[in-house]
Amino acid sequence: MLMETAVEKRNLLNDITTAFAERKSAVNSDQQTSFDLFLEKGLPSSKSEEYKFAPIARTLEKSIQFTTSEASASITKELSILSGLETNLIVFVNGRFSQEQSRIIDRELQLQRTGPARMKEDIDPFSLLNHSFANETVALSVEANIELAHPVVIAQYVDTTADQFSNPRWTCNIGKSSNVAIIEYVVANAGEPYFANKHASISVAENAGLEYITLQASAQEVSVNNSFIHLASSARASSFTFTVDGQFVRNNLHMIIDGQGVDGHLYGLYLLSNQTLADNHTVVDHRQPNSNSNELYKGVMRGSSKGVFNGKIYVRPDAQKTNAFQSNRNILLSDTATVNTKPQLEIWADDVKCSHGCTAGQLDEEALFYLRSRGISKDMAMGMILYAFAAETMAAIKNETVKTFVDKLISGKLQQTT
Repeated sequence: MLMETAVEKRNLLNDITTAFAERKSAVNSDQQTSFDLFLEKGLPSSKSEEYKFAPIARTLEKSIQFTTSEASASITKELSILSGLETNLIVFVNGRFSQEQSRIIDRELQLQRTGPARMKEDIDPFSLLNHSFANETVALSVEANIELAHPVVIAQYVDTTADQFSNPRWTCNIGKSSNVAIIEYVVANAGEPYFANKHASISVAENAGLEYITLQASAQEVSVNNSFIHLASSARASSFTFTVDGQFVRNNLHMIIDGQGVDGHLYGLYLLSNQTLADNHTVVDHRQPNSNSNELYKGVMRGSSKGVFNGKIYVRPDAQKTNAFQSNRNILLSDTATVNTKPQLEIWADDVKCSHGCTAGQLDEEALFYLRSRGISKDMAMGMILYAFAAETMAAIKNETVKTFVDKLISGKLQQTT
């Protein structure tokens, strides 16, 4: 495991502090407080339990320049990767909202630009760092009783000729009995690694619905993604996180169930190769009774890649009649690929149904032999087995165009894997 030395951490913090000082005139008192808290916490090292298997400070120290350039990036790539699908498009260019590139086609979708106010969920050091450096918060909202006709696509465009460090920050409030689909991805013009440090917060009101899809397929990506989903009574939410490329990807996904009759689902798939590291930390926090959650994360790793899964389920004392289930399954295709998995339950209520489990192993040799005995080539047989393994994580996507795109993305990656 890579270990950060005190000198490396001090130099990296000095670089970040210098970058913050250069934009001091543009920050408010809340941002200064966040930055002071960030310095107090420091960057997580391998001794930090939350980042134990993810040496991010070392990665940042080696790869990222923490500049504060105001140079405008030239968009040279198509932002809409979902051909044939009309969408609302919210664009961040190197972490800054672009009014010019964005478009809203559903008049029911409201957008406001506000100062980067600090949220109570800004606890993780990178969440504090995001708040410290964010230029603004893009606040999306949909009022009550709206079935938004088109998905909301949030595209982060990165041009490393202008900046390697970006801090997009956005929120979405979904009104009572409304339904919204959000798709998030990165489009990169990147000749070198970049650090995308995102913070997103979604509030789903009573009887409302959310489908939230995150696509991570940029080879030069170093990222921390702090995402929070707050669910009121009878709300429904399904989150999908697909990681198929990147250098270092850390996903912190929190689902807070703060009402009764909630139905929450978390799906994740990481298909890793070379030296990619993907670290998924999830929290499902049941605070009220009579709700359900189900979590399924799967990984396929080859080369010297590394997968990390740390899933926590909290069932608070008032959350009686909770049903909460969690599963993490992994396939290792090489001797040098590794996975660290740690499912956790913390239950303070006695009338609940909860379970968790994890598996890590190699490809099913019996299934492979069965297919090959029927004249199927080894590569095709491996692809069929891996596709069947992965497909469960995308089966619940509602929009068929989006599902087809994800299917092609996963199939293409699996062809490289076999």
